[in-house]
Amino acid sequence: PSLTQSAWRQFTQEAGLVAYFRPLTDARPMGAGNFEVALLQWGTAIDDTESAWNDTFVHPYDTHWLIDGSRLAFPGLTVRAGLNDRIDVGAYVTKNVNSNYGFYGGQLQYNVLNQPSSGWAVSGRMSFVSLFGPEDVDLSVFGLDLVGSRSFPVTTWLTLSPYAGVSSYLSRSHEKSAVVNLGDEIVTGNQAMLGASAQLWRANVAVELNSARVHTRSLKVAFTF
Repeated sequence: PSLTQSAWRQFTQEAGLVAYFRPLTDARPMGAGNFEVALLQWGTAIDDTESAWNDTFVHPYDTHWLIDGSRLAFPGLTVRAGLNDRIDVGAYVTKNVNSNYGFYGGQLQYNVLNQPSSGWAVSGRMSFVSLFGPEDVDLSVFGLDLVGSRSFPVTTWLTLSPYAGVSSYLSRSHEKSAVVNLGDEIVTGNQAMLGASAQLWRANVAVELNSARVHTRSLKVAFTF
C-alpha cells in the first residue's frame, strides 16, 4: 500500500531495462537454415532499497532482499534461427527461480549491411518482452536496436566479433492489485551496448555491457546448428 505513483513509474522504467531482450550477438545474419540455442546470464544494477523496488515486491519482513549483492540477476534461454540471408528471428524465456515471476519475448533482426570480405555488418532489431507469473501486475517492453560489428578471423576455427549499438525502448506497466490504485505508466528511454562474441566452431561465447539509467552486464554461451 505504500507504493506511490512516482515509485511505480521508476519501477516501470528500470524494470524495462532489467527485462530488455538482449541476444548478445553481432550484426551478421545467421543465414537461412542456421539455428542457435543459448544460455544467458545477466545482472542489472538496481537499488532494491528504493521504493520503486522495495514497495513493489512482496516481503513479509521489514528488510527486503530482492537481490544478493548489487545486481538483480537470473538466467535465461534463447533460441534463434535464420529465415533467409537477411532476416533472423529469436525467442527467449527466463524465470527467477527464487520468486514467482519470469519473462518471455521475441525478436526480429534485419541485416542492412553485410560485407564478409571486410567483416563489417550492420543490422536493425525489433523486440518485445512480457512478464508472466504475478496476477496483480502486467509489464511489457518493446525495443528497437541498431547494431554494427566487425568480425576478425583469428584461425580457421576461431572468429572474434566486437560490436556496438544503441537501443530505444518503451516500457508499459499496469497494476491489478486490490491494495493500490495506480495509473498505467508508459516510459521511454535509451541505452548503449558494447559487446564481443567469440565463435569457436559451433560454440559461441559472448559478453555485453549496457549503459543506461541502470547498467547491465550479460554473458552468453551458445551452440549453433
